[in-house]
Amino acid sequence: MEKFLLFISWLLFTTTFCFGQNKKEYEQYMNMANELKFKDWKKAELNIQEARKKVSDKDLGDFYIDAAKIYSDVNYFDLALDYSAKAHHLFVDKDEEKTAKVDGVFAYVYSQLNDTKRAIAYYKKLLRFYQKQRKEEETVKSLNNLGNAYLVLSKLDSSRYYFEKGLATFETYENPVLKAFVFSNFGKLSFIEGNASKAENYLVKAKDILKQNNIEDNKSNYQVNNNLANFYIETQNPEKALLYARNLKDYVVPNAISFDNTNYLRTLYKAYQLNKDYKLSTETFKKYDSIRELLNVEEKAVNVERVKVQHDYELQKRLYKIEQSRKNTLYIVMVIVLLLVIIICILWLINFRNKTEKLRLEKKLIENREKQLEIDNQMKEKMLVYKSMEQSKIEEIFKSILEQINVLKSKLGHHEMNEVSKIINEIKLNTKNDSWGDFEYHFLNIHESFYESLDTRHPGLTNYDKRLAAMLKLKLSTKEISNLLNVTPKTIENSRTRLRKKMNLTNTKEDLAHYLNDL
Repeated sequence: MEKFLLFISWLLFTTTFCFGQNKKEYEQYMNMANELKFKDWKKAELNIQEARKKVSDKDLGDFYIDAAKIYSDVNYFDLALDYSAKAHHLFVDKDEEKTAKVDGVFAYVYSQLNDTKRAIAYYKKLLRFYQKQRKEEETVKSLNNLGNAYLVLSKLDSSRYYFEKGLATFETYENPVLKAFVFSNFGKLSFIEGNASKAENYLVKAKDILKQNNIEDNKSNYQVNNNLANFYIETQNPEKALLYARNLKDYVVPNAISFDNTNYLRTLYKAYQLNKDYKLSTETFKKYDSIRELLNVEEKAVNVERVKVQHDYELQKRLYKIEQSRKNTLYIVMVIVLLLVIIICILWLINFRNKTEKLRLEKKLIENREKQLEIDNQMKEKMLVYKSMEQSKIEEIFKSILEQINVLKSKLGHHEMNEVSKIINEIKLNTKNDSWGDFEYHFLNIHESFYESLDTRHPGLTNYDKRLAAMLKLKLSTKEISNLLNVTPKTIENSRTRLRKKMNLTNTKEDLAHYLNDL
């Protein structure tokens, strides 16, 4: 077991050591290529090839970025674009910072190839990224590059906008190198706008910033002196033009096959021309022409177009995939929304049906209650009629009995008459004389507002008329009413006729009982 653990430890150590060595070798080769790129390009390229052999898959993207930068520095833009495209494929949507580095190479290469619109697109991507990351130095560089790009397109308002935004950054951030760049670019812009004195002030201020801060950076010194030399060439100032043109020599790699070197020789050639030193002018032009031929711009341009087409194709493929993914996502969202709508509709329908059913049941319950109330009222009315009729019969019986007793009373002696009188008085005391009062009391418990409504519509009715109306409302027949009132049916018919007349219903077809039922 101990031997096995020792073996595993040794294996891990060896792997880590080898990986570290490979990474170190890869970096050494790339560093060597970077040092030799302007001195001995063939050796520099061999180092890049050796680095490719040593690099691990994990560091492959970083190798592509480093190689792209080296190739762009020596103006092999086709290879720079090729390596950038490979790095972009590895890092896009995975590593924002490294994708930004690749976009930086794309922006630089396209600006050098005068494909300014493409360069602007990448510079804007970089600007958004660096602003989001709050990286002030890179933000100013992006603003500066955008200003220069719009200057190339002669869009002076846009150029000034980005230069001014870059200059505003220095209110809270200090960087003399970048500040010199911005002022130098303001000088170019002002000259194009036709303000030569303002342009000179900006250009000289840029030079003074570098001098006061002892800046020895080749790139910034090269740009400032180049802008000054070209400004004085354009404004026909031979001495200053030659002075700044010669200064450029200190900031370029001698005899390097690069655009910086050709720009320096072209500027120097023009300065000699302006100073009428035709001998040096001719010699400088020959150097310029020989380097320009070595740059092999035409052949590189063809290769660049090939790589650009390939890169565009890859971008289109990726955009197509993104679009398809977006469409698929949209379809999924639409399906989900549709399902949600269907579910909501089903729930709404169920809820609606439940509410409808509830309303139906409530309505039915109300109807049942009303029917029950109507039945109860009918029962009460029947009980009222029954009691009234019973009471009427009882009264008639008692009346008949009293009449018979009174007849017998006259035939009895004095003592017996006294006894009979007592019996008559007791019967009278225990007999209800106000049967109509009871009737009306029970009637008003069922139809409490009937008499009130009747008085409101027909104020001149007698008590007899009201009682007749009450019995008609209870739907009693003529015979039942005649029994209750102890009169003949004919009398009731006549009473009904008089009641219709009092209620102004004589010349109408409306039924009296129906009319009274609505009160």
